[in-house]
Amino acid sequence: MDKFIEKIDRICRENKKVAMFVDMDGTIVEYVIYGSEKELTNSKNNFLNANPIDIIIDKLRKINEINNIDLYILTLAKTTRIEEEKKQWLKNNVGFIKEENWIIINKEKNEYNKENRDYIKAKKMEEKSNNYDAFIFLDDDHKILKTAKTKLNEKIHVFHISSALI
Repeated sequence: MDKFIEKIDRICRENKKVAMFVDMDGTIVEYVIYGSEKELTNSKNNFLNANPIDIIIDKLRKINEINNIDLYILTLAKTTRIEEEKKQWLKNNVGFIKEENWIIINKEKNEYNKENRDYIKAKKMEEKSNNYDAFIFLDDDHKILKTAKTKLNEKIHVFHISSALI
């Protein structure tokens, strides 16, 4: 068995109910580099055309078969249009993750800003802390991972995307 999947399986065996939160950009989808804010606003379908990172998605499919884990998507979107594109991308590429488990935090709707960007994901996970014994968090941003680990302490197991690739 794959080392990453083994680690996830062990965490699930040690806990009754586990939630795994997975970032999108740079984690399950090729990271799209946007230019200026104007270019971001005027461009369409940038996200829809982004390539899935199949090796990670395949691992998530296997993890999803573990009976005491719930998979969540936990991602940021700068605009409502990008949020809609991300939803469509998720439908097309990770339909095995329930739509009600997609948490897309929208900057344009003032759900996050520059000041809380690094800890908003930890806050969203913390909102579900009564439902789970343990959290697993897979992201590509060291600062966000470190903040989540600090905020959720022993309840969370954080993994940088590189851990899932080896």
